[in-house]
Formats: sequence, structure tokens, C-alpha cells
Amino acid sequence: MMKILKAAALGLIALGGCAQSSQPDAELRQLRAHADELREIVAGPVAQPRPEVLIVGTFHFANPGLDAHQSKYTFNVFSERGQKELNELLNRLAEFKPTKILVERSPEFQNDIDTWFTSYKEGKQENISNEIVTVAFALARRLGHEKVYGFDARPEWLSTMPETSEQFTAIAKRIGREFAIDDPMDKKYSAMHKRSDDIEQTMTLRQQIRFMNMPEVLRTSHGAYFYFSAFRAADGKEFPGPDGFASAWHNRNLRMYSNIQRLASDPNDRLLVVVGAGHVPILQMCAQSDPGVRWVELDRYLKP
Repeated sequence: MMKILKAAALGLIALGGCAQSSQPDAELRQLRAHADELREIVAGPVAQPRPEVLIVGTFHFANPGLDAHQSKYTFNVFSERGQKELNELLNRLAEFKPTKILVERSPEFQNDIDTWFTSYKEGKQENISNEIVTVAFALARRLGHEKVYGFDARPEWLSTMPETSEQFTAIAKRIGREFAIDDPMDKKYSAMHKRSDDIEQTMTLRQQIRFMNMPEVLRTSHGAYFYFSAFRAADGKEFPGPDGFASAWHNRNLRMYSNIQRLASDPNDRLLVVVGAGHVPILQMCAQSDPGVRWVELDRYLKP
């Protein structure tokens, strides 16, 4: 009998603990209310119209070899399966009802983009496998858009960056951070990217785009920039690693976001941004923080 009573008592304690932990966190609710109040001061009421931004991170369909990691796979958009999967993706993105579609080309080449898009609408560019044509142009034509907008930007390199690899190596040696030139983490990230390629080959196109835009995947892949190009070559006084590629990469993305802001010129604009997935973490952080726009979660349109 005593064992039964003890078990019952322990059960009540356990239930009480569960009940307590399952109760809404009153403090958290209050903190969120304060956070909402602060946000409203700078952004205005939640219901106030503001441009919406949907960022779609993609792989490079043509696999042109411009990125640090070269995928061994190329998506065959012209196959029967490729066309079916592409149509599924376009149908999902069309649900956002974008008013403007942005692509990874510099505004200085807008005339070229216009000519390219006009040619595409006339049926002269349909044999090109490229996310700009395959996704952005195809969706823009389907929605009756007259224009597709370039928003890429060239980075500004810091004057503190060594001009040659020899200069960089000399500085790294001098400050005792030579190991960073051939950082072992690079190989781990290379293995991660290769495994990601293999995983994505088991998915449909919609699933691939959904997967590479998952917060967990974006954080993992973005971590490479804090090891890539000898980022850790720094001793607290000199920062040749951070002042190099990583600074230029972040600068480029901040400039790209400035172009997004400029193109979000109407409160009723709905901007769909088609860009290499490596850009998404920085662009997304900007859009989520910017009180002048409303960031839209991509997964809303890609989940089953």
C-alpha cells in the first residue's frame, strides 16, 4: 500500500510539474508586448501597408562554376520531370502575387535585362537553363509583367585588405595565424556541401528550394564565411582575414539590400527576390529588421 501511495504522490508531483510548465509564460507575453510596442514606434501599426519582400534562395541552374563549391549535379530543366517540377515551383511562387521580380544582375545592366526579357517573351531564349530565365522570366511572363529588375551590386573592398595572396600569407605568418590559410574547417564545409548535393538529388525541385532555405540549413551554410578565405587570420590588432573576402561579401549583400529598398517604392509592392542561396542569410536579416518592409516567409508557399 505504501508503494502505491508513494507512486501516486510522485505521479501527482509529476503532473503538477507538467501543468506548471505548460502554463503560458506571463512574463514572456509581457516582454513580447513591449517588443511589439517598440517595433510599432518605428514601423507603424501592424496593419499599415508596406512593401512585402519574399526572398527565394536558389542554386545556379546552369552550374556555371562561379561559386567556391562546384556541384557535381545539374538540374535538367528540359526533361519531362524537370518541366513538371519547375511548373510546380512556379505555381507556388505565383501564389505570392508579386508586383516586381528581382534577379541577381546589377542595375547598371538593366537595359540588357530588358532586352533579354523581351527576347524571352518572344520565345527566343527558352532553351537557356538559368534561374533568371528558368524561374524569374518564366514567372514574370506568366504574370504579365513588363519588366524584371536587376538588384545585384559590386562590393567595395577595404583598403586594409592585402592586394595579393603573397602579401596575405606574409601578414598571416607575421601575426602567428598562418594555420588559417589552410584551415581544416574548409574541408569539413566542403564535405558538408557535397553531402547536401547528394541529399538534394533525392528531392523534387520544390523540396530542394524549400530545403536550402530552411533556417537551420541557412545558418549552417552561412557559417562557412567565418572560416572561408582564412577568415581566422587575425590577432586582435590586425584583421587581414575579416577585412578581406568576408567584408567584401557582406558589403555586396548590404548594397544589394539597398537596391531592394529602392525598388520597394510603393506600399503595395510585393517583391519576389530570386537570388543564389548564399546571399539569403544577410538579405533576410536585413528584410526582417527593416521597419519599412514586411518580410514574408518562403516556407508559407513551399510546404506541402
